[in-house]
Amino acid sequence: MKISIVIVTYNGMKWIKNCINSILESTFLPEIIIVDNCSTDTTVEFLKNNYSEKIILIESNENLGFGRANNLGISLALQSESDFIFLLNQDTVIENKTIERLLEVSFKNSDFGIISPIHADGKGDTLDVSFLYYINRQGQDFISDSILSKQMKEVYEVEMINAAAWFLPKKTFEIVGGFDPMLFLYGEDWNYCQRVSYHQLKIGIT
Repeated sequence: MKISIVIVTYNGMKWIKNCINSILESTFLPEIIIVDNCSTDTTVEFLKNNYSEKIILIESNENLGFGRANNLGISLALQSESDFIFLLNQDTVIENKTIERLLEVSFKNSDFGIISPIHADGKGDTLDVSFLYYINRQGQDFISDSILSKQMKEVYEVEMINAAAWFLPKKTFEIVGGFDPMLFLYGEDWNYCQRVSYHQLKIGIT
């Protein structure tokens, strides 16, 4: 079973060390593919000096935007026969069992094309504002079960969740394809979720 994490970096020195280190502490170690979007800070130099044996680095000579850069990493992961791809933002950190848990939930719920973990803020004290926005709009069951201390479901279906942390089986890309290259930044995750739903795959949080 092979899992690839794809991270797009752009001037990410503030975050990337914590992001990668959290991945390396995982109970399930994935392949790490980083696509750098022509950073003008020391991100690329830092990655080469500290993680050259632990990551695959793709250096773009231009800023491709979020979707096109992710498409490069996704293509490489699929070419290397990854079974699952975890798209992760450069400013995130994950818990050590996040990947293991996502894999377990995805296996049990094969009708889901995207599964996302809960997004907390940087300190882990509250929900991330963007995540909370989508849950407020669509996640009534999730909110009710949490507040009323009901038995939580394994996965909650939603129409859309922002692409800060998406876990996808390779079949999603085989059916839906990659991100729309016409969208440079913002809207590409909404567009992708619409296409996933069109192809009768579900989107969920766990």
